[in-house]
This record gives sequence, C-alpha cells and structure tokens, in this order.
Amino acid sequence: MICRRFFLIAAILSVWFGDTPAGAVASNQLPNGSFEEASSDPNTPNGWMRQAFAPGASLTWEIDTTHDGLRSARIGNPTPNDAAWTQTVALEPDRNYLLSGWIKTENVAHVAGGVDAGANLCLWGTWQRTPALTGTNDWTYVRMIFNSGPTGIVTICGRVGYWSGVTTGTAWFDDLQVREIIGSDPHPRWKILVLIYDGTDVTLTDAIGTRHVVGHVEPAQLATAAANAARFVNTDIPALSSGNMVPELTIRYPGTLRRLTQFGNAWWPSPADTAGERDPSFDSVIVIWQPTVTDQGTGEVLWIGNAAGLAPAMGTAQTYATLIIEAATLYGHLNVFKHEWGHSLLFYYDAVGGAPRPTINNHAEATTYVHCMTGAFYEWVDESDANPIANSIYNNGSGFTHDYYSGTTALATDPLHCLGITPDAWALGGPVTMPGALAPSTSGEKIKGIRTLLQQLVDSGTLPRPWSRALEAHLDAAATALVNDDVRHATQMIDLFRKKVLLLRRQGRLPTSAADELIALADATVQILEAR
Repeated sequence: MICRRFFLIAAILSVWFGDTPAGAVASNQLPNGSFEEASSDPNTPNGWMRQAFAPGASLTWEIDTTHDGLRSARIGNPTPNDAAWTQTVALEPDRNYLLSGWIKTENVAHVAGGVDAGANLCLWGTWQRTPALTGTNDWTYVRMIFNSGPTGIVTICGRVGYWSGVTTGTAWFDDLQVREIIGSDPHPRWKILVLIYDGTDVTLTDAIGTRHVVGHVEPAQLATAAANAARFVNTDIPALSSGNMVPELTIRYPGTLRRLTQFGNAWWPSPADTAGERDPSFDSVIVIWQPTVTDQGTGEVLWIGNAAGLAPAMGTAQTYATLIIEAATLYGHLNVFKHEWGHSLLFYYDAVGGAPRPTINNHAEATTYVHCMTGAFYEWVDESDANPIANSIYNNGSGFTHDYYSGTTALATDPLHCLGITPDAWALGGPVTMPGALAPSTSGEKIKGIRTLLQQLVDSGTLPRPWSRALEAHLDAAATALVNDDVRHATQMIDLFRKKVLLLRRQGRLPTSAADELIALADATVQILEAR
C-alpha cells in the first residue's frame, strides 16, 4: 500500500514538475538564488557579494520581508547610488538563458536624466537588465533572456541603480533563477499592440517660435490603418518569419496624441510620449500617428514628421516602432510596417544576444547581403501590391526582408554564415512572451514548496514523521484534485491542511515560526486557486 501511494504521488508530481517539455526551461543554475543559505559570514547569503558605486548604500540579508521561504536580499539607497548583490556563475557557453526573480520596492526614485533603471535584475558589466521597477510595489515578477557568450561566465545581480543611473529607495530580491532555454517551440505567441491615434494636438517650438498645431485623422483613414495593421500582423509576419512566429494582435484607439519629441528638425512620438498607453503586457507596440497639422495661430498647414517611420533601440524591453498615418494607409504597400518592425525586432534580438552576430542592418545597399543558401543578391526594388517582385527586398516569400526575418540572409563578404532572426532566436519569444515565464507562481509550485518545507521540518527533527504524513495526505488529495481540474476540492484539502497546522501549533507540537510559514504557503496557494 505504501509503495502504491508513493508511486501515485510521484505520478501526480511528474504531471506538474516532470521532464522539461519542449519550449520550457531546464534546472536552476543560480546557486542560492532564494538567499536561504548562510555563508561563513553570518550577515551574508552564501555565494553573494556586495557592490556599490558610492558609500552609504545598505545591503542586508533580511528575515522579515520575503517572497517565499525565510530570507531575502535587501538594498537601501538613502542617497543616489548604484548598488547591487552579485554572484558570478559558470554557464554553458553560447547558450540562451532566462533570468527571472521577484522584486519588492519602496520609494524607488524615477531618474529624470541618465539611465532610469530603478530596481532591476541584470548582468553585471553589461547593459542587459530587466525594465525599471520604480515607486512602491509589492512582490513583482521580472525576467529577461540573455546569451551566455563565448566563455559562459556571467555575473548575475539584483540592483538598485545602474551605469549613469544612480537612484534612491529600497528594494528586496528573492527567488532568483537562471535556467537554460532548451528544446524550445519555435512558434511563440508574440503579443503586438497597435495604437492608432485619431489626431495630434501639441505645442512645438521651432525656428519661427512657439506654435500650437492640430491635426486630425478621418474615420475612413482610421479604418484603413486598422485593416492594414491587421493584414501585416496576421498575414505578413507569419510569412516573413517563415512560420517561426505566430503573433497576437490588439488594436487600440487612445484618442489624441498630445506630446511629441523633437528629432532633428522634426518631431515624432517617442516611447516617453506614449508611455501612458503602452501596455507593458505586450511584447511590441506599433504607433500610428498624424504628422500633418495646422498652425492654430496662422492657419499654415505643416508636415512635422521626420520620416515614414522610426524605431528606437529598447534593449531587452518591449519593442517600439512608429509609422505616420500615410505610411499605414496611402503608400500602396505595407513595407514601412515590415521595415520599422524589423528594426525593433533586430534591436531586441541583438540586445538579448540570441541571434547570430553580426546583427542585420536593414538600412543596407544592394550589394551588402545575399541569400545564405544560394549566394544570390536581392532585387533592391520597393515591391508593392500592384508590382510584386519575387526577389524584392520586401517580398513576403523571398527577398531580403523575408530572409532576415527567417535567418537565411548573409553578408556578401561571408555568404555561408547565415544571419537574421533564426528559428532558435524566434523560440526565445519576446520581452513578455518568454519560454518558462508563464504562471511563475502556480498552485502546483506552492504545494511543492509546502512539501519541501515539511520534509525540512522532518529532517531537522522539528516535525515527527507520523504527523507529517497526516498533513501530506491533504496535499496528496489536493494534487489529485488539481490533476482532475477540481479546483473546489483542491481548495478544501488545502484548507484542511491549514486547520491541522493550526491545531498542531495550539497543542505546542509545532513551533510557531514553522507553523506560520506553512500557513502562509497554504494561504498563498488558496489565493491562486481562487483566482483560477
């Protein structure tokens, strides 16, 4: 009977936590990422070191504030500083990894100048980091993809501040993980948000002086822009990437654009100008806007745009591209969509380090690139719907744009070295849609955490084995219910587990600290179950 029960438990757990499936991640390669283990220094977690740009930072090993378990690492910057907990690890060279973890913040400043990095996870000595977490936030899950490089030696850090981005505030770090991305599914669901503004109403200063300018987009133009964006995302992207990426499209109409940033002698909607509408749950944002405006003082009609489109490098954060309304509606082709979104994707995969080097430069010339399989040059002609050209730079089924989206183009000077966004690069997903980054704290993971803590209590002699078995029976029942998708029964079993822990605490059979930890894990599990 005991053997049958053991194998039942093993079978259930293998459903949750068994062999790593395709598209998932391997085991954690970051020792003591939970900050639970002590070192010879009683004030320092094993394996971790303190770093600070200037005196005054407080880097402490905490017991009062944790995401899970009993410990976390804290950084307090009472004055502007760049401070970090760091650990150097040896990984497999030239492999793709997912760095993830939890950060809690209190009054972390927003830095107006320099690099606004807030609290973040990063690779020390590089520009690779998670997006800034500023202000006051409860435990927040963050992650990023990186490539281990030719040596495999990387230094992981939990950080408040950055190069050229000193900041103030307090942050706690817990449950950090570094996992290799293996057996990846080459069809991630990139989530793309298209923002179509119905007008422009801004005040600008140019050589003439300060102007209040206003422009509108007609309803028919809005509809055409939406239709063309849908065609690009739903039809062109899957073709351009040779089926290696399946996008999900959301179109929103945020109203009038009321901020622009000067770029040379013209203006454009920079990421800061659209920050309020850039939903962080999307991998990519494409902005469509009206650059044709009328000076409200003089009645002069002006074109204030800089180009058909612009795309800035966003590092490993959400990608960003902009198009003028004419490019989205009147040009007779969708090549500005292809070109600017291509810029943003190439910037992202270059920052991640997941695509072959050197990165493609899609501001190229006719003799720069060839198809890496045939060595053929591309027809450097702007294909349109009315004039399809099989080997045009913009052709969906062949040509330069298709090939760099598909990882099959090469420099003419090195024609056998395939470049671009390969299937392996696509398999890394995007800034949000990453392998192994979905449901970072599931009910199954919480139950596993409870079982681990029970085993630790038994091993230490704190909890007798018979009492542990009685508690495990409820966890087993909850596990079986989850396998059968019976959330109600799983919740009942966790609640019974909680009541037995309370009883053991009242009877003095379980120390208060251990009981409180088990109850906290049980409560967190119930919260996740109730949210399903």
